[in-house]
Formats: sequence, C-alpha cells, structure tokens
Amino acid sequence: MEKFYKSLSVFVLLLVLSSATALAQKTVTGTILDEFGEGLPGVTVLVKGTTTGTATDIDGKYSLNVPSNESVLVYSFIGYRTVEQVVGTRSVIDLSMAPDERQLTELVVTGYTIDNRRETTGAIATANPKDLVVIPTGNVEQVLQGRIAGVTVVTNGQPGTTSQIRVRGFGGLDGNAPLYIVDGVPTLNTDFLNPDDIESVTVLKDAAAASIYGARAAAGVIVYTTKQGTKKAQKLRFSYDGMYGVTDPGRGIDMTTPQQYADLTWLAEKNQAALDGRAPAYGHPQLGTGPTPVLPYYLSVISQNPNTGALSNASGQAGPLNAQQLEQQRAWYNIDPRKGAVLQLTRAATGEGTDWYDAITRSAPLQRHSMGFSGGSEKSRFFFGLGYQDQQGIMINNSFKRISLRANSEHDLGSRVRIGQNFQATYRQVLGQTGGNGGQGVAQDENDILQAFRMPSFIPVFDEFGGYAGTAARGFNNPRNPVANREGLGNNKNFNAQAFGNVFAEVSITDDIVFRTTLGGQYDNFYGVGFSRLQYENSENNSAFGYNEFSGYSFAWVNTNTVSYRKKIGLHGIDVIVGQEALNTGAGRNLSASGQNPFSEDPNFVTISQLPVNTRQVNSGQFKGSNFLSFFARANYIYNDRYMFSAVVRRDGSSRFGPEARWGTFPAFSAGWRISAENFMSGATWLDDLKIRGGWGTMGNSNPVNQENQFNLYAGNIGASSYDIGGTNSSALIGFRRSRIGNPATQWETVITTNVGFDGTAFGGKLDFIVDYWQKDSKDLLFAVPIPSVYGFNAAVPAQNVGEMMNRGLDFTVATRGNFNQDWRYELQVNGGWLKNEIKDLGGLPFLTTFNPSYRGIEPIRNAPGQPLSSFFGYVVEGIFQNQEDVNSHATQDGKAIGRFKFQDVNGDGAITPDDRQFLGSPIPTFSGGMNFTVGYKNFDLSAYFYGTAGNEIWAQWRWFTDFFQTFEGAAISTRLLDAWSPTNTGSTIPQVERTSNFSTSNVANSYYVVDGSYLRLQNLTIGYTMPSSLLQRWKLERLRVFGAANNLFTLTGYDGLDPMVGGNVDLGFGVDVGNYPVTRQYTFGLNLTF
Repeated sequence: MEKFYKSLSVFVLLLVLSSATALAQKTVTGTILDEFGEGLPGVTVLVKGTTTGTATDIDGKYSLNVPSNESVLVYSFIGYRTVEQVVGTRSVIDLSMAPDERQLTELVVTGYTIDNRRETTGAIATANPKDLVVIPTGNVEQVLQGRIAGVTVVTNGQPGTTSQIRVRGFGGLDGNAPLYIVDGVPTLNTDFLNPDDIESVTVLKDAAAASIYGARAAAGVIVYTTKQGTKKAQKLRFSYDGMYGVTDPGRGIDMTTPQQYADLTWLAEKNQAALDGRAPAYGHPQLGTGPTPVLPYYLSVISQNPNTGALSNASGQAGPLNAQQLEQQRAWYNIDPRKGAVLQLTRAATGEGTDWYDAITRSAPLQRHSMGFSGGSEKSRFFFGLGYQDQQGIMINNSFKRISLRANSEHDLGSRVRIGQNFQATYRQVLGQTGGNGGQGVAQDENDILQAFRMPSFIPVFDEFGGYAGTAARGFNNPRNPVANREGLGNNKNFNAQAFGNVFAEVSITDDIVFRTTLGGQYDNFYGVGFSRLQYENSENNSAFGYNEFSGYSFAWVNTNTVSYRKKIGLHGIDVIVGQEALNTGAGRNLSASGQNPFSEDPNFVTISQLPVNTRQVNSGQFKGSNFLSFFARANYIYNDRYMFSAVVRRDGSSRFGPEARWGTFPAFSAGWRISAENFMSGATWLDDLKIRGGWGTMGNSNPVNQENQFNLYAGNIGASSYDIGGTNSSALIGFRRSRIGNPATQWETVITTNVGFDGTAFGGKLDFIVDYWQKDSKDLLFAVPIPSVYGFNAAVPAQNVGEMMNRGLDFTVATRGNFNQDWRYELQVNGGWLKNEIKDLGGLPFLTTFNPSYRGIEPIRNAPGQPLSSFFGYVVEGIFQNQEDVNSHATQDGKAIGRFKFQDVNGDGAITPDDRQFLGSPIPTFSGGMNFTVGYKNFDLSAYFYGTAGNEIWAQWRWFTDFFQTFEGAAISTRLLDAWSPTNTGSTIPQVERTSNFSTSNVANSYYVVDGSYLRLQNLTIGYTMPSSLLQRWKLERLRVFGAANNLFTLTGYDGLDPMVGGNVDLGFGVDVGNYPVTRQYTFGLNLTF
C-alpha cells in the first residue's frame, strides 16, 4: 500500500509540473511576406536555442507554441536575410523578409550560362545592382568605379559622357575596352541602359572565366542582365524610383584680380629688362606707360577722328561718360561685322574682376524617374520598364536626356519548351558635349573650361550695350569669350534612337540536355544640326555664320546556339556546354553637310538647301562592320563538392584578318579545391568555407585592327589628290591616291593570363574575402609601325604584330556584415587592387613614334619598353637658378638665366641635351580601391562610399597657360604667379615672371608639369528611411523608402587642378589635363515605392 501512495504522489507531482509548464507556454501566430508582399511558404520559424519550430504554409502563415515572453524566434529562408524577433507580450508577429544580396550573388550570370559562385574556378566579381542607382549618371559603368577590385573606371563630369573601363590593366596599345554583354547580346557600350532596369552585374576577369567569349574578351567581359519578373501565380507589381537633385559647379582655379594682373604685367617687364641689361620700358594698351600701371575705366571707347570722321575703338580710357556721351556711343555702336567695323563701349571689370569659371557654369538641376511593371504565372513572367533622365551639366548649354522603354518576357510552351525576348528602345540626347568619343577626350581639349582660365578678369562678360565683350579690346592676346561660345551652342540639336534586344528559344531535349538558340541585334540611328555664330568680340574671330547637319545609322546582329548538359551522378558533377556564334559588329552609313552664310540665320529657316551653293560641302561614308564566326566548348567537373576542374576552348574567325591568319584558337584551364571540406580542417570551426583556385588561359584581341587593314585601298580627296587640269585656277578634278597600305599577314593579338585566388567565408557568414594574384602577358601586340613614305604618302599605315606587354597585380575584396543588437546592423565592404603595367617590347623600336601627342609644342608622353603605358617624359627640374654664380657653374643650357628652370644634367656630359630627358612618372595608379560602409538603425539606413587612387601622376598642361606670363602675354594669369621666384622669394618652385619663352622657361616638357594625382573621394553619402511593415500593410504597399544623398562630397588630394580624375586617351595618352571637366558635388533626394 505504501508503494502505491509513493507512486501516486510522483504521478501527481509530474502532473502539476507539466500543467505549470503548459500554463507558461503561449501560442504565437503570424504571416511572413516576401519583398513583394506575397505570402512566403516554407520559412523556418525556430525558438532560438531549441529544436522547437515550424514552417509557414503556402500562404506564409504559421503557428508556434513558445516557452515564454523572453523567447526569441528565428525566421530563416534560403535567399533571404535571417530575422530574429523577441516575443514579448505579442501573440501575433507578422513581418516581411528581404532578399539576402550576398546569397543571391552566389548565382553568377555569364551570358551563356548561370553558374553557382561556389563552384566557379575563374576570377569572377559581381556588383550589387542597388549600387548602380545611387548616383545619377549617363552610363552605369561610371558607378562601378571602386565597386569591383581590378576594374578601373575613368570618367569626367559631363552628363552623358562615355566612361572608359579597363579590367586588370591594359592588355595592348589600343583597343583595351572590355566586351559588354547585355542579356546575352554583345555590344560596344551600354549608354542606353537604365540603371533601374538592371538585375545583375558580373565581371569576368581572367581567361578561365572570359575565354569562352574568345576573340573579344582579351580586355575582360562585363555581363549585365535586366529584370525579368518571377514565374509564379502573382498579382501585377508596380515600382517607382524617382530622384531630384542639383549639381554644384564648385570653384575654379584662382586667377588674378585686375590690380594683380596689372602689377604682374609691370613685374614681367621689370624682370625682363634686368635679364636684358636695359631699363624697363613699361607699356600696355590698357594700363598706360608710366612706372605704375593705371587701371582704366573703359577697355574700349568708340572715338571719332576729328579730321576724317572715321570711327575706331580707343583703349584704356578714363571715365565715366556722361549721359550725352553714352547716347553718342550707342549711336555709333556696331557688333555686326557685315555692316562695318565692330565698335564697342566696354567697361573694365573692377574689384575681384570677372570670375570666368563662375560665368560659364551654373547650379545644374537633374531628375531621374523609373517605373517598373512585373508579374507572371506558373508558366510565364514579364517585366516592363519606363525610364526618364534629364540631367543638366554645370556648363551653359550642356545637358543629357535619356528616355528608355524595356520589355522582357519568358513563356513555357509545355514542360519542355520555353521562348522569350528582351527588348529595349532608347532615345538619347547629349548637347554641348566636348572632347570627342562621347566626351572621353575632354581633359585634353582646349575647351571653354580652359578658356575660362585664359580670359583676363579685366574683361566683363558683356559690353555696356549688351553685346559680348572680349579680347577685341586690345592688349589681352587671343582667348575667346567662353560665355559667348557656350551660348552660341543654344540652337544645336541632336538625338540618337536605338533599339536593342534579342529573342530566344530553349528546348529541354531531356531532363539534363538543353538546346538554346538566340537571335539578337542593335539598331542605331542619329541626326543632328549645328550652328557656329559669326563672332565679333575676340581678337581672332570666326568670320562667317556656319551651319551643318549630320546623320547616320548602323545595324549589328548576333546569332548564338548552344547545347548544355548538366548532371549529378553520385559524388560527380558534370556541366558541359558547346556552342556556335556568328555576328557582325555593325554595318551602316553616315552623311554630313555644311556651309556658311545662309540668307537667314533663323534656326526655323536654315537648311542645307538654303546655303549658298559655293559654300556647301557634302560628305558621306559607309562601313560594313566586321564578321565573326566562332565555335566554343566548356566542360566543368566537380567531385564530392571539393575538387573542381574546368576546361574551355574557343575558335574564332574574323573578317578583319587575311585568309591565312583569319582563325585563332584560345584555350583555358582552371581548377579549384574546397580545402575547408577536408577532414584536417574540421578543427577550424570559425571557417565556413575556403576555396583555392587557379587558372591559365589565352584570349584573342582584334580590337586594334581596322576592318580594312588587310587591303590596299585607293580614294579620292580634293585636298589630297586633285589637280586643276584646265588651268582655270577656279576648279579642280579629284584624282585617286593610295589611302591605305594593306597587310594580310596581320594576326590575332594574344593575351595569356595566370590567376591564383582564394575565396572564403568565416564566422557564420559574417565575413567574406576574395584574394587574387594575377598576371596578364600580351604578345603579338597590334600597332602601326612607321614605314617609309615612298610606300604611300598620306596613306594609313597597317597594323602589325610587334611587341609585348605585361600586367601584374593583386586584387582583394573583404566584406563583413552583422547586427550590433536587435536594432542596429552594419555592413562593410573594402576592395582594392595593386597594378604594375610595363611595355616589354616594341619590336626593336626605342619608343612608339606613331602616337606622340603635342600640346602647344609640349610633347609629354613617351611609350617605350621598360615603362608603363603613357609614361611622362621630359627634363628633370632641379630647381630655379638663384644667382649668376649658379648659372655659370651649371651645365650648358639654352636660355639659362637667373629665375629660370635649372634642368638636371643626367648623363653628366656638361650640356643639357635631349639625352638628359627622363621618364617622369605614370598616370596609371599603383593602387586603386573603394570602401562602402552601411549602418542601419531600425528603419533608418546610412551609407558612405569612398574611392581613391595612389601612385599615379597627372600632367598639368593647363599650367602652360596660367603659370607662364610669356606663353600668351596679355591673357589671364594664375594667382600662383604671386608666389613666383624672386630675389626675395628664393624658395619658390615657380619660375620668375618674365616675357621670354625659351628652352629654360616654357618651351619644353619638364617635371614642373608633373603632379601627384593620388586622391581619396567620398563619392556618395546617403541617408534613407524605410516605412515599417505595419504601415505598409495598412497602406497596402510593399515598400516605401525616402532618401537624401550627397555625391562627391569632398576630395582629399594634393592636385591643384579642378579634378584629379583625369582621362583622355586612356591607353596611349592618359593623364594629360588641359581643360578637364570636373566631377563636382551633387545633392539629391528621392523616393522608392513598390505595391
């Protein structure tokens, strides 16, 4: 009996305890939504620290018993960020889960295939599409700057400018732009893309990753895919992304005031007289002839000869004029040279004078809007996008406008067949752009930005009666009024209309074998009109009113067919693709016509037909494009998810080469080892994944070869091959001349890449790192070798295979992310790369002679073996000659004198000769990189994005105009000359102010122009707020975010030009700053909305 009572007591106790536990538990229910507001099935909901859990049903709903109010629920789902929630007093917990961008980028889109990043063995990098929309630009590549290690982006501040991209250095002397793939279609540029339409960005860096594209992949491949929608039953979704803002032009270079200008003008004569051993002879048309300059009231006054009655402009006059005199001036005033002499009343600018940079620039508004419509069913999906961007430049009459329409769709025809299409139509307009090649060469252009630093502050923008003022007022040399230049562009108009896309079909022959065929194309059409005004305000003017029209079109196409096989057999994974591709790079025609002095200058009247017949010039051209035929194959093998091997081969034929050299074969091999999966790594519990990979391969390059390179061609040109056979002195017959010398033996330029890399993840996914050591060797470099003129005077020289180049570097990317606590989160990504570039051989040439740019007689660049591309070359400035003893004791140097440059006698032969010139630096950065940091608090987010370079120099050619009084005596003078060398300022590096241009002052290239171009820029700072899910559900919205941003907020640099980001010809003529268009500060605010 006693035993029975003991057992009963134990039973009652257990019953009480279990009842108490049951009473302590509570039930939590809720709904989990995806980023589109749809129920998310299959989400795991666990009580943290236990095995108690459940999963959401098909509608995203769940119910779970939790032990207490202190319990923490963990919500997780593949491809989405894990969320933790403290239960508290809540019995209903609803939430929306956001995609995990890191996990999504594990799928890498290469154009031909979609691969798992975990299984790749090549050097591949991805960019977050959200990063592409933070800064308003005319092309998406501009925003890739600093986002991907090993990718160099060179650009400028002109809206709509075409950026120059280089992947892992410079593979050749020319044609180093990467291949772009958009939805499987190759293209030469992506200016038509709306950043809001982009779904993914992948960069293929080495041969193991890129050689499947063969002939055009030597400089790397950038692959874009656009938004597609999702295959599942769903409602129509709408998204809107809008942005407004303004661009601040910032400050220009500090120039002298009128009084400083006058004082330096007199100082120049004083110093020149001392050098010449004579008394000063002061004089200037505006400043008088006395020992002290006198500032005039008027730069130009209309005067009448009392004897003849003739009218003329008198300089340097006192004032002011009275009302009667002003009316007389108005009566005489004339700014139309067709009606007689130009007569102006121009008042001198006073005080600080005219800030010409401020006069030609403005605070420029910008706006960008994108709407997206997406939806689908179990068997189809679609995306439809509309985009509009209107961005004004900081210079007058400079703007960019883009209107885009995108329509993508895919449909299942049964279980085995899929069809689809990707289409984009784009309207682009870029006005007032300078520099050529889409604005790429603006840094090396003597444009209106440079004119702003050549125009003296003495001169106002307008004369007293509203006409343009300028250097027609005597004594100021020949710069032109840049405001007049810019306003003269007001009637210029142009547009580019483009259609781009493809159609495709896929057939699953079996569950493992898929056939895909794609037909794509790109059609471009452009038209424009331009005007050149009849000038009067300058010392050197356009003497006629000019008008021109231009138009053209091109069509490129590509057809790709592939068969892929993917199979998992036990521990073995096999992935094979074979394919064939044919394409034409673009055939078309263009037409241009111009003339002068139409009957009316009204833009609504002028046409080519209205121009006088004897002024008309009409030209046209056609091009056939280059044809490529290619065959390729790739095989990937994986064993036990540890050991990976890949082999690629592509055979290309190109019409750019002669029949004997038309075909090239380019193989690549790579392997990987997931070392973290080995048993001996089991103790490294902090390490989630570590893969070692290596690859070797070759890629071909035909980009530097003109499509007519193999042919001997003849052409007629009235300027180069004509003769007045009739002896009339008024007409000429066009004859034929040799226009191109052919070389059918030219063959493929070959790039050989070697890469060793490490991919790792640690600390539960909180740390990712990628490190690559690589080398890229180019052989059979293609460039035009000089040949004797007897082979064909004025004929284009053919490209030949002569030379070698080496690029070597180290790329790294480190990212970490996590939560400080429930409310605070962070993400940090740092990437960078070191680069060494060297020309190894030029076929025995000491340096490249076919490309030797000259700027006002200064030749700063020499491309030579043993040096990087575009190396700066000239005399080394040791200092300034301090006294006569210093002058006498130095080597023989033409024009040497006190206060002038003292050049280094490098070879010690006692004379400064061309043999003493040295390589002075390189514009190619030794290191470049970026850092992106984001911190979030509840629904607020703050992100900062930095970019910088180190180890690069800039050739500051603008100093030739602003720092030497004698180069254009009378033009503007920089305030830097206030610190020029003098007997009382002997520590200055700026030579003394004088009036002689010679070898020892301003006539030769030297190290004075070479400036450290390293910089660090805060490219973007954004603060945003996302509405909480509770409000979104109440308002029936999926997402609502508002943000404000500042772009290019500050730049830390030692460069004293407008902007250390200096472009030009990035291959052979990089880093020369003549009139760089700066990247300046922007302020934007915007809205992101989805429902």
